Amino acid sequence: MTVEYQNALAEVDYILSITSEDIIKKIPKSLLNFIKTNKTKNYQISLNDELSLVEQPLKKETRAIISLIYRSYLCSPNQSRKYKIDDIIELKKQQLKLDELYNYENLFKKNKKI
Repeated sequence: MTVEYQNALAEVDYILSITSEDIIKKIPKSLLNFIKTNKTKNYQISLNDELSLVEQPLKKETRAIISLIYRSYLCSPNQSRKYKIDDIIELKKQQLKLDELYNYENLFKKNKKI
C-alpha cells in the first residue's frame, strides 16, 4: 500500500472519529479495523472543524474512500440504485468514446489535410 493511501486512511480515521456513533455502527468492523491498522501513524491531519466535509482540503484518495463508505453502507437504497444507474450510464458513455476512438475501420485511415 502506498504512503498516499496510508495518509488518506489516516484522514478517513480522523473523520470517522468525529462522526456520530449511529453512523459508525453502519460500517463493518472489519473495514474500521482495516483503516486503523493500515493508516499512517504519524501523519499530521490539518482539517478545520468549522468547515463542512465538502469544503475540507482532503486528499483525492480520502474523498474516494469516504465516497465508497457512503455508497456502500450509509446511503438509502434509492440513492444506491441511482448511483448504480449513473455508473452504468457513465461507463457506457466512456465505452462509446473508446469504441469511436479505436474503431478498427478508422485505425489505419490517414488524416488528409486540405
